[in-house]
Amino acid sequence: MNETVQLLQDVVRNARTGRDAVEQLMNKTDGAMKEELSKERERYVDTQRAGEQALLDAGGRAEPSGPMARAGMWMGIQMETLADRSDAHIAEIVIQGATMGVIEMTKALNTYDAADPAARGLASRFVVQQNETIERQKGFLENQGVGSRQ
Repeated sequence: MNETVQLLQDVVRNARTGRDAVEQLMNKTDGAMKEELSKERERYVDTQRAGEQALLDAGGRAEPSGPMARAGMWMGIQMETLADRSDAHIAEIVIQGATMGVIEMTKALNTYDAADPAARGLASRFVVQQNETIERQKGFLENQGVGSRQ
């Protein structure tokens, strides 16, 4: 499989994972955080669609998400939000997820350096998007004291 297809599969997989996580978190909050998560969901959907179209154009196809991965994410979010559904805690979860996305996409960009420039551009824009998400979510963080959680 060529590097362009592999990179685009990573973009689609990461965008889909982000979308799924944000959708689950939207059910745990309301107000300004829910509104921000809704906008974030749309950004993930747009990236996923662009990646899927680019994959088709490159002769590839998106790999389906595995049910075990989806179940694991669902369980993780349920556990993380069981005792604390505050906006600050939701922001922490989103920041951690976006940081993982930055790491994974940066690794992919470094691994698939021979990928088509358009695919590399999409992956790079996704990294920028994730960094912007982190910055927006910082506005929801609150100082709760060292080691304390609501």
